[in-house]
Amino acid sequence: MNTQWHDTHVLGQGAPMDRRVEWHLAHADACGCRPVPATVAAELERRGLPVPAPRDR
Repeated sequence: MNTQWHDTHVLGQGAPMDRRVEWHLAHADACGCRPVPATVAAELERRGLPVPAPRDR
């Protein structure tokens, strides 16, 4: 896990879906320590975007 990235990129509870999508795409690129939540994955699919998979550690 990239703790430095997590410490400087806090999503915040109740964030709107656009912000959640943005955060999880950035997270997958910078860290990828866990899967994208189902709600965000569904939104990515709805938008025709690939759902990033977590990286093997």
